[in-house]
Amino acid sequence: MQISAEEMKKSIKKMYEMLDEVTPVDFDCGTLCGEVCCVYDEGEYRNKDLVLYLLPGEELMYEDSDYFEVYYIDPKDLDYPRSWKDDVFIVECNDPPHCDRSIRPIQCRTFPLVPHISKDGQFHLILDENEFPYECPIIRDNIKLNEDFVQVTYKVWKMLITNPNVYSLILFDSRRRDNKRKGYEIVI
Repeated sequence: MQISAEEMKKSIKKMYEMLDEVTPVDFDCGTLCGEVCCVYDEGEYRNKDLVLYLLPGEELMYEDSDYFEVYYIDPKDLDYPRSWKDDVFIVECNDPPHCDRSIRPIQCRTFPLVPHISKDGQFHLILDENEFPYECPIIRDNIKLNEDFVQVTYKVWKMLITNPNVYSLILFDSRRRDNKRKGYEIVI
């Protein structure tokens, strides 16, 4: 059964609202790193190499935004699962640091946690230790995450992996992660 764009947008909005109720830590974690993922210095992004990929349907949240541009890429041009047939959307803020924080992508809302499917098929959240053009102090300093943030993030990702494209991407990333490293910290 195909879900309508309106239903998809409503579902994503609900997830945004759930994640708006929680934070990784009890203070603005951007103060630890100088908002390294969002900062604009002297007219340019500090981290131009940082790309914000959207999950299926999330592009609908940006339809009426004056702050963001949404671009699409053919999944064949990316290191994505072969099963992924739909376009992959990325978002870019037009006017940092004055972007509409209320529609920041799910990957921003759930960082520093990422979904992972173990080889035995179990779903977990782990700390995101991908290579970035910056270092996250929460990960580096092993700062304890708020339990409500962890639980809501888990619930949201469990909802998201019911989408076959999201599931295949998480599985794909999980196997790539397994091949690169021998271990990672499972949070839940």
